[in-house]
Amino acid sequence: MTQKLLEIKGKNILILVGVALVAAIAVSKGILTVYTGINILAALTALVFHEVSHGVVALYYGDATAHRAGRLSLSPRAHIDPFGTVILPLMLLLLGFPPFGYAKPVPINLSGARHRKRAELMVALAGPFTNLVLAVASGFALKVLLFSNKYQGYASLTSSGFTATALIAYFLLFFGVVNVIYFVLNMIPLPPLDGSAILRRVVGPERYQVIAAKMKYGIPILLFVVFLFPGVFGIIFSPFEHLWLSIFVPNGIVL
Repeated sequence: MTQKLLEIKGKNILILVGVALVAAIAVSKGILTVYTGINILAALTALVFHEVSHGVVALYYGDATAHRAGRLSLSPRAHIDPFGTVILPLMLLLLGFPPFGYAKPVPINLSGARHRKRAELMVALAGPFTNLVLAVASGFALKVLLFSNKYQGYASLTSSGFTATALIAYFLLFFGVVNVIYFVLNMIPLPPLDGSAILRRVVGPERYQVIAAKMKYGIPILLFVVFLFPGVFGIIFSPFEHLWLSIFVPNGIVL
């Protein structure tokens, strides 16, 4: 037991050292700025709410697995995946890409849940629809903030420098956009994304298993394509980002 604890502590120390080195390089190159920090905070907050919502809906249907694992907490520590939540976003920043990552999946076991088929669908869709609600809520909050401060648009707000109002507005802006991205991304019917629950409901469990087996490398291939051709990311998500911006940001803005 003691040896296992030492191995875990050693692994955590290595991860922290790696994160510190990557962060130091990012700061020295001017990549990790106040605005980048806000981007990472907004993305992490969106991930936490996404994962917690899966567990909350599962608990509603009778599955307390996530609750017992301590995954219904809003503390980021409960959901951080060392590579996906910390190292990957920092590495992407160093490579000149927008910070992107993922959290640890919430453990779900719906074998004894009420209305199992409905529960599987609702639990899966809880994450992306939480992101959609957060995107709309942050949009309205940003609109109220801009209106109450008599700004004609986001650009005029940021020109005032690092004021508290400007930083809050920037957080709301990126928080809205990143939630839109997480909603669209997770609604893609590609296993293991949440949208695949709709595909499972349409084609049935048996046929879905066949499709999932054939598409098990779908996500790595998608990420590889995005790395090779970053413009693909924009083609997929830009229309939805601009729709959100056109609704909630006066005069629009180019990110």
